[in-house]
Amino acid sequence: MAQQHRQPFENPMFREIHKNTWLKKISPSNPKKKREKLWVVFCVHDDTDAYLETYSDNKVAVFHKPEWFVSLNSVQHISPTICAHEQEYEFVLTLSSEVVRLAAPTWEQMLDWVEGLKSKLSELRILSPRENVYTKLPEKQTASLLPTRDPNSPLPPPPAGPTEILPGVERSNSEITANRPSESITYQRRRSESQSSAMSRRSNNINEPQSAGASSNRVFNFDSFNCAIEPTTSTSSNNVHYEHLFQPGPSNRNNDTRQLVRTEASVTNRLLERSASCSPRILQPAPQPYKTLREQQVLMLEKEIKHPTGVKVQLRKKDCISSIGFVDAFDAVWICGWKQKEHPMLYNALHIGDRLINIDGINVKSAADAHRILQSHYCGLYVNIIVRRLPHGRVFVIHRETEGQSLGIIQENNTAVIESIQPNSLAARHGLTSKTKSCDGTSFTNWVLTEINGRPLNLFFKKNQIRDRLNSVGRDISVLVQPLDLIKQLKKQMKSLKNYKDYILQ
Repeated sequence: MAQQHRQPFENPMFREIHKNTWLKKISPSNPKKKREKLWVVFCVHDDTDAYLETYSDNKVAVFHKPEWFVSLNSVQHISPTICAHEQEYEFVLTLSSEVVRLAAPTWEQMLDWVEGLKSKLSELRILSPRENVYTKLPEKQTASLLPTRDPNSPLPPPPAGPTEILPGVERSNSEITANRPSESITYQRRRSESQSSAMSRRSNNINEPQSAGASSNRVFNFDSFNCAIEPTTSTSSNNVHYEHLFQPGPSNRNNDTRQLVRTEASVTNRLLERSASCSPRILQPAPQPYKTLREQQVLMLEKEIKHPTGVKVQLRKKDCISSIGFVDAFDAVWICGWKQKEHPMLYNALHIGDRLINIDGINVKSAADAHRILQSHYCGLYVNIIVRRLPHGRVFVIHRETEGQSLGIIQENNTAVIESIQPNSLAARHGLTSKTKSCDGTSFTNWVLTEINGRPLNLFFKKNQIRDRLNSVGRDISVLVQPLDLIKQLKKQMKSLKNYKDYILQ
């Protein structure tokens, strides 16, 4: 069960708030109980633990001492309501141990909460992504099925026609005469010849001394056996479904042994070849090395950066109008920030330093064009935006050997500007340098840290934010760097925006 605390729980290293608003909490045991209005906060601690916290007042939420909280790491699914009840739109969070019921005042606010929770919990791998499983369509019946035979009716007679002779099985003379008369005459002639030859050999054996004759009467004569089965093997040689049996002949034991070994070796080779061709382990690909969540995030971002045609992002129109900071620099339109508190979902779609290409198929040449297109009638409820993901940025994932190990990054006056990289340090071994080409390609400039562990940094320097992020708990850390001249232009143009401080990310 979720624990209700009056005392504050242990504070994390950093706490990221994704949504907060006034909601009503419904008691699962007594739904008719008076519903109290609470300030509900959905936040993530240390990028791993998701929590839902409630406060009696929104001003008290600043101290991070919730009256009630529940961990969402065991959530199974989130369901919105279909029909409103007394102008309240309820949505339910089903956990492994209990059910949390909340009610929003409007339909849009309920859907915003449901989509926000699902998106972030899916990103944290707590909720599995929604996938459709398709199966093969049933084939169309071209002909009607025959009726099923009555089980009480007698069986149909056997089909007329000759039956095949199996190797090692001899039929009686009556069956051969009835089925195949011509073959019966040939078979009986060969059998009489083989019996006469066998009788001649037996008479010769009788003329031998008694000692040899006594022993020969007790031992099976393989010569007569070969003669007896010779017609059968000759008539069944055309049957390819059966292999020839190993037959001992009158040769000496050494030859028989060699033949047996040769036969066993060929059978063994066939079995090995068959097992090798049928073994699933041969067809399985080589196992891939295990990648941490941080490595997977960096790998996905690298794919987006290297994509030549850009990345397509679908956003709600109301999340784009007067909420994204578009600025002009280096003959292009760039994203320098967004209103994080009012539109936290933009964090999952945009990065500082993304270059805007077009909006709903219309090429964008300036920041004014971007605002005009978004406010025009061309855009519906959702807007398709194509951006070139961080064209001048590079992302690195650095593995510490021990906790608290220095990365070797020397900052310029504790700002985000990288002054130098210590030689043979962790950052240097992972490929991070202190200099890079400028955006115009005419000179070299310093790198600037814009994201640490996937979280954007304040472009206008906020005390010890960068130092605390670099010294965060964990051995894996990811950093995103961009050229200094680009960041300077973004900051300069950002100050020209109305209420530009609203677009600064923390």
